Amino acid sequence: MKPLPFLASALTGMLVAATLSGPALAASPETHTNTPGAAAAGVPEPKAGLGDAGTGNDDTESASAADDSAQDVDVAAADTDGTPSETTVDAQTDEVTKLSVDSSDVTIIGATWEGEDPDLEIRTRDGNGWSEWESLPTDDEGGPDVSSAEAAQIPAASSQSQSVALPVLDSDAVEVRAADEQADTDDLQITQVSTAVTKADAQVAKSAGGVSAHSATGPALDAQISAKDLRSKIVTRKQWGANEKLVRCATDKTSSAKGVFIHHTAGSNSYSKAQAPAIIRGYLAYHTQNRGWCDLGYNFLVDKYGTMYEGRAGSLDKAVTGAHASGFNSWTIGISVLGTYSSAAPSSAAQTSVKRLVAWKAGQYGFNPTGKMTLTSGGGGTSKFALGKKVSLNVVAGHRDTSYTECPGLAFYNKLGSIRSGAKALMPELSPPPTKAPVKSPAPKPKTYPTKGAIGTYYQKNVAKTGKPVGPEKKLKNPNGAYQTFAKGTVYWSKSTGAHFLTKGQIRVAYKRVKYEKGVLGFPSSDKKTFKHRKSARYQNFRSGMITWSPQTGSDVIYGGFLTKWKKMGTERSKLGLPKSDRTVKNGVKRQNFERGYMTYTKKTGIKVYIRK
Repeated sequence: MKPLPFLASALTGMLVAATLSGPALAASPETHTNTPGAAAAGVPEPKAGLGDAGTGNDDTESASAADDSAQDVDVAAADTDGTPSETTVDAQTDEVTKLSVDSSDVTIIGATWEGEDPDLEIRTRDGNGWSEWESLPTDDEGGPDVSSAEAAQIPAASSQSQSVALPVLDSDAVEVRAADEQADTDDLQITQVSTAVTKADAQVAKSAGGVSAHSATGPALDAQISAKDLRSKIVTRKQWGANEKLVRCATDKTSSAKGVFIHHTAGSNSYSKAQAPAIIRGYLAYHTQNRGWCDLGYNFLVDKYGTMYEGRAGSLDKAVTGAHASGFNSWTIGISVLGTYSSAAPSSAAQTSVKRLVAWKAGQYGFNPTGKMTLTSGGGGTSKFALGKKVSLNVVAGHRDTSYTECPGLAFYNKLGSIRSGAKALMPELSPPPTKAPVKSPAPKPKTYPTKGAIGTYYQKNVAKTGKPVGPEKKLKNPNGAYQTFAKGTVYWSKSTGAHFLTKGQIRVAYKRVKYEKGVLGFPSSDKKTFKHRKSARYQNFRSGMITWSPQTGSDVIYGGFLTKWKKMGTERSKLGLPKSDRTVKNGVKRQNFERGYMTYTKKTGIKVYIRK
């Protein structure tokens, strides 16, 4: 991830407000709280910047000093279970979206959209006023390997473009805006997820751990991590409050591991010891509920105080495949340090804990921390290497070695040499018997789908728009035609309409509502377009009608006499505005609502237009 002066990694978008209290987010009424205009009433001028990216140091003094101020956090900590609560609002590229937050919580802000990147920016307000605007960039984590079972089960809704998500600390308001107000962006949504810092978090901050050298044995752990294991405490998932009901699926495993990828989560380094568990709970919720991954992406996490945390379930004693380095998750272990380390390296305490984790796993799986490993790329959108490419890497590698990312930050990346040598020096102390040597990983076989005919011609001319094919071409009957699914949507074809692309957004949702091509609309007869006189609104033509969409109205189907009449009135420039509902029929009267009125039809009266005054 790119370094930001926030505590970043995590949560973006669903369409409803929700509470993460079960296997999925429980729906409740949608909340809309946009503040129109870049200069909303009562908004003061920007003040001091967000966070303090310079608090990462190469010694333990700053971490200890910050910890001194956090020792009494249990007095004020919330007496709750720390379950995150989520709210999502619709946003527009030409408006500032303002969100109220609780300054005592860890609040994570993120965004999702379709279409062009709107170059989002964010600022926060604390007791000193508003911060400067900062970039909220597109996320670059990557996720599971594309050929994995974990990737296959990810819902289609999780494939939208998304920002990094920023845990915001000690603030009572947040604003988000688009730097590119003219971007061709659809379905822009902002999500806030709030997590209380609990009394249990404060207790973890004081005790800093659970599994130690002499308490690791038991039915849930292999004996190999007992007497000569890590010789240090790890905060277990149960201790940092993992809600195991959020885990979506069984995680892939390999028989061994070849090496380690080092990460940073990005964001401010100003968090307290007691805030770290709340942040990690947010990561678990984000990775599973918003991205659709099986579990938390990292195998282990470390905070700036040197506290080590169990990440993805099973990582303590098994070679669990994570979702931390797209294309290179198999046969590797992901360790991430909370914070941003571009200009300053992590504290000595944090670096020592990373060395200890690497040495522990090197002894367990028999790899050399200062050696080389050869991995086969699993491909993916953020990977530097094509699917099937064999790559030679340091056994202890940085995320940036295989992905287009700044992670783990330049200052931390420059410390990886000492991490490797330090881990190797620790191995005699941490030397459990190694498991079987890793077997050679087979090169994944890419699955390809041919394109042909009119759909193939359309694809060749619009590869960037459609993405690669993800399924075969299929024929349709009554009406006759064909379709083929692609990474970003579906291309439909019929003899009378030709080939046209339908994206995965809200226009597709409306098309599904009227039963796709078998419904009243028939096949698409154009691609999605922007209304000439309303740049924030979109429409798509079909053989027998049209679907319109805007942030204010959502997606609606219009056809027949109502469409003909609306076109004569001037469509988006008409006195009616855009449709606000599909057609309804009640007591023999057909009706369609618009922004500023409605139309009705009966055989006796024909079409009547009512303009709201």
